[in-house]
Amino acid sequence: MKFTQTAAIVLAVFVGPACAEAATSCVATATAIQSALTVAENNSQDDAIEIVGGSYLLAAGLTFNSAEAHLLDISGGWNAGCTQQINADTTLDGQNSVPPLILYNANGPVHVSHLTFASGKTTASLQAPIQISSNSQPVSIEMNSFIGNKGTNGIGALTASTGFYGMVIRNNLFIGNHGALGGALFASMTAGEGFVIGNTMVGNIADADGSSGGLGIGGAAHFYISNNILWNNNSITGTFDFKANVDHSRYHNDIGAVGSGTAPAEVVAEQYVDPQFVPCPGFVCFIFELSPTSPLVDAGDDIAPGGITQTDLAGKPRRLGAHVDIGAYENEVIFVDGFE
Repeated sequence: MKFTQTAAIVLAVFVGPACAEAATSCVATATAIQSALTVAENNSQDDAIEIVGGSYLLAAGLTFNSAEAHLLDISGGWNAGCTQQINADTTLDGQNSVPPLILYNANGPVHVSHLTFASGKTTASLQAPIQISSNSQPVSIEMNSFIGNKGTNGIGALTASTGFYGMVIRNNLFIGNHGALGGALFASMTAGEGFVIGNTMVGNIADADGSSGGLGIGGAAHFYISNNILWNNNSITGTFDFKANVDHSRYHNDIGAVGSGTAPAEVVAEQYVDPQFVPCPGFVCFIFELSPTSPLVDAGDDIAPGGITQTDLAGKPRRLGAHVDIGAYENEVIFVDGFE
């Protein structure tokens, strides 16, 4: 079962400049980010909020709640003045006290990209420090990092949901997140198709027996899971790197431990091996690139359902070798032995 018309509809929403006719805000303070979100809730326009690179210490979590049928596009990595997206780190830091972003665009699409969500915390039941959802429109989350977040009564980093349209979660990094019911990400849809592509989830923890420390999917829709690294997220006895409670298909993933749940419709070229990341130069790793000898290099699906991005999370071309690599980062091994 591969790639239906729903996928084309989801991707078409985000092709080209996401908000060509939108109201665009360039923001460079936490206060300005929230002000732009508040204006966007009721201005009857598509909105693009462009955040200048930097670290934003949040005394209160950022929120957005709108019933308008308009696109909200939030992106980081911009230079001063937002004339160019330069891949500058843009961190929304919850300071271990607040959830960095709670976003609900009931009737409009959502696109969130090029942000780092760090040290967020929520004690709300069944919730995550970062929540991105729509009631009936596509949700796209790509090129983000989720680091060291905590959901004491829910999911460690991110919950993503939409009612019956589509979802793309692509080229993100999840590390060091900790939740009571799930470690990194829980994604759900009521109907349609979801796509989880080219993500790296490592070292996340779930406390509940039988839960997923890495990726969990639920709802009633079909998910395609492709080119992901889900590894070392099951350090608590009885937890797993991946668990599905919904129909799904898996292509070219590396998964440490798969939990019982809904059986997949199809599994192709799945690996269960140490990813062999590049050794970390310090005590804490924030980039999980593959070593040249990793079995995951050139092992991905070039035509993964939902599509692959043009660049990896670090900004390198997404496909450098014979095939796309598995995970959020691309590595080149052509010259390892001195021959092309």
